[in-house]
Amino acid sequence: MASPFSRLYDLKAQIVLLGVGHNRNSFLHHAESLVPGHRTKLRRFPYVVEGQRVWLEAQDVGNDNDTHFPRVGADWGQSRQQVIGRARCELVDAVPFIDFAKKRLAQLLRG
Repeated sequence: MASPFSRLYDLKAQIVLLGVGHNRNSFLHHAESLVPGHRTKLRRFPYVVEGQRVWLEAQDVGNDNDTHFPRVGADWGQSRQQVIGRARCELVDAVPFIDFAKKRLAQLLRG
């Protein structure tokens, strides 16, 4: 899949969460998109065609709404954590985290 997240995965990037939890970790949407039968949602996007605003529709990964993403983060448990000011911060290696998240989300989505 050609996406910024897949490119960051290929580059062995790190994920930095600054004052937020895994419920706000966009890499988890990427991980879920790699799971067969993942949740989907129809999204609408404005686009300009020949000077006219039109709406395009596209299937996208569905919203988690704090259903599984916080659990995946808690189950992971291999991040480095530090408090900076009053913000809890977390540093996660993307490759092992995404690999784990794909498997864990597949289990959680099965029920």
